[in-house]
Amino acid sequence: MSSKTIHIVSLDVPFPPDYGGMIDVFYRIKALHSLGFSIILHCFTYGRGEPEELKAYCREVHYYNRRKRIIDFFSKRPFVVQTRISRALLNRLQEDDYPVFLEGLHCCWYLEQPGMQKRVTIVRTHNIEHDYYKGLMKNASGLKRLFFSSEAEKLKNYEPVLSKAGYVLSIKRSDKEYFEKWNRNTLLLPASVPELEGGNVSAVKDYCLFHGNLSVSENDLAATWLLENVIPKLSGIPFVIAGKQPSGSLKKLAEKHQVKVVENPSDEEMSRLISEAKVHVLPSTQDTGLKLKLLAALQTAGTVIVNTNMVKGNDLEKYCIVAGSPEEFIVAVRQEFAKPVNLEERLDRRERFLKETDTKEAVSRVFTEMHLM
Repeated sequence: MSSKTIHIVSLDVPFPPDYGGMIDVFYRIKALHSLGFSIILHCFTYGRGEPEELKAYCREVHYYNRRKRIIDFFSKRPFVVQTRISRALLNRLQEDDYPVFLEGLHCCWYLEQPGMQKRVTIVRTHNIEHDYYKGLMKNASGLKRLFFSSEAEKLKNYEPVLSKAGYVLSIKRSDKEYFEKWNRNTLLLPASVPELEGGNVSAVKDYCLFHGNLSVSENDLAATWLLENVIPKLSGIPFVIAGKQPSGSLKKLAEKHQVKVVENPSDEEMSRLISEAKVHVLPSTQDTGLKLKLLAALQTAGTVIVNTNMVKGNDLEKYCIVAGSPEEFIVAVRQEFAKPVNLEERLDRRERFLKETDTKEAVSRVFTEMHLM
């Protein structure tokens, strides 16, 4: 059997790579494929179809419906784990002895099963999940708040399952320090970074940009915060908010402050908007995980202004301007928007960033450390 065949169990279908978690999964699959791995991909599906594009990088692709039953809300396991239990998937994993790569705590039921301790098993952690759900809880009400609170507690109690894995791969340094208490074989594998397409790094245009999946509460709250606290004080500076499924209240608030909302942009249009922005303004309401929108912005010639939540626990602060209060954001945006763009300086920053975050190189390094290459 080939020593470079691997099972990957993904919590969702990783194509199109149009949100943070699936960007990380998809571009890691591409990197592993380019490094000569034969990939057997297993995906839980709930609305994203069965894209042909994955067959270009995977030897086999299997899909499993993510069941969602009322009874699963009352399981001792987290809902996100309980709803990804598949006997068919387990049977396929047990047909051979290839390494098994589990994407997220969501997929760790398979670590509980007899025989898996004899396998090479790897868990990719995208967040400290219970902290992420606590953040969601703070900004929710009613049944949603109750669910997020319950799920946060269950996720925290479920974390010891990581001790059953051969390796844990954290997305940022502070997460690595946290997960080492459960598994001493915790390694740092930075988020996969796709190179932007459809944009020219030198084609900077006069607008500020906030982008993200606006159907995610964290992004909706961050955009709303900007519209309420920062943008009204930036008269004369064009601002664009772009992303999937903006809420009606967000669009109404943007219209009030004469801010352009680009709703559900295509991949090409989003890449162009990111590539051409003179200033990226990216506050975050949570310090969990690594924000893929930050990695996209840092590939451009635009200045990137963030808050501490966006750069906590990673080494990307050196590429950004860090602001805290609304007043600090207002001052930073005014100053950076007024500056002429020094393309030589910006291109140098971009090249240093891309070298530091090269996905293929990072995957190769970590898989060599795990003795899988």
